Amino acid sequence: MEPIVELLQTIKKSPLFLTIDEETLKEIAEHCRQKKLYKGQELFAAGDTAENFYIILNGWIKLSRISREGEEIIIHVFGPGESFAEAAVFSDKKKYPVYAQSIEDAEVIEIPRSFFIKKIEEDSRFALRLLGSISAHQHYLVQQLEQVTSRTAPQRVGAFLLRFCKRQTENADGTMVVDLPYDKAIISTRLSIKPETFSRALAKLEPYGVTADKRAITIKSPEALADFCDVD
Repeated sequence: MEPIVELLQTIKKSPLFLTIDEETLKEIAEHCRQKKLYKGQELFAAGDTAENFYIILNGWIKLSRISREGEEIIIHVFGPGESFAEAAVFSDKKKYPVYAQSIEDAEVIEIPRSFFIKKIEEDSRFALRLLGSISAHQHYLVQQLEQVTSRTAPQRVGAFLLRFCKRQTENADGTMVVDLPYDKAIISTRLSIKPETFSRALAKLEPYGVTADKRAITIKSPEALADFCDVD
């Protein structure tokens, strides 16, 4: 598969571009470039000029900021197919408000701000569609934050596991096995709980059919877990 075709296929699947027509998507793909990151590599820092936004081809990228006490606060962790930093690119400040770092070897699609500004000026329909997509994406992130702060630790862990159930194939007996996508320490920070609390929370999910074997988590009844976690 040619690089431009691969880029186009990935861009088409991104929630950010679901409402964009094929011809415009091809034009976007022609202005993108792929970028490889090694584990722990910083993609951008808070305060850097927001010249690009990104779609992840593979791997995981965490967005974080540093508290006044010098502690890292993980805002979100994005995975394959997801986009990030688009709001910063189109903001008046034109600065990234957070740090972006790969938590494993990763590859991203880099989409330049300059092309999008030109496209928005030329095509008002494209601008409206893109604005709607960005608004929906930001609403999703706010929902994620609200869910973390309003749930108990076991519910947070359960909801996190259910998020990755969507990427898995259900076994013949109805069970699902989720491989934790990254270290428990990062998951714990993302869910605003301590690492030891994560392990205890997993144990408290056993009555709802959840068992753990290192990084492999078996969920016997995703429906029962979703009901406990109040997840649609």
